[in-house]
Amino acid sequence: MTDIVVQDNFLDKEYFKKLQSEILSARFPWYLIAAVKGNEKENEYYPFRADYKMVHIVYLNRQIQSNFWNELNPLFSALDLLAVLRVKINLSKREEKVTEHGMHVDLKNVPENALTSILYMNTNNGYTKFENGEKVESVENRLVTFPNSFKHTGTTNSCDAIYRCVMNIDWIKREQD
Repeated sequence: MTDIVVQDNFLDKEYFKKLQSEILSARFPWYLIAAVKGNEKENEYYPFRADYKMVHIVYLNRQIQSNFWNELNPLFSALDLLAVLRVKINLSKREEKVTEHGMHVDLKNVPENALTSILYMNTNNGYTKFENGEKVESVENRLVTFPNSFKHTGTTNSCDAIYRCVMNIDWIKREQD
């Protein structure tokens, strides 16, 4: 894959609503990441920073990190994936203006055929922007897929939505016969 592919209404509506309801519920466990910018180490603590987000790591370093993994089989089937490299859910708060976080690739030292997909969990005026200038707006149940090597940045939002929530899936596609 050498392009950015956008798919609207990617998941079955009922299944998507189930995922959305669980992720955005009061009982879903979120963890604070104090630095969001692409040029800082994500897990370092920077006191008194306003640029933070909440994250939920589902899968990392070849290990299941969350029981939420068990809810993702229909998503994985829809992707037709061979291997999962990482699944991470991000939630950023509404800001006065939309702010870009900084260009990055999700994972380094991965196979050349590694892909990144972003599943937008809610509609808002945030977006994903690519190094080539292309933007993909945050629309619920939209999936954007691109080579892992493509630099991109996420944003905050500044609209009626009180947060922007996305699921990042880094993966390898099953080879077609």
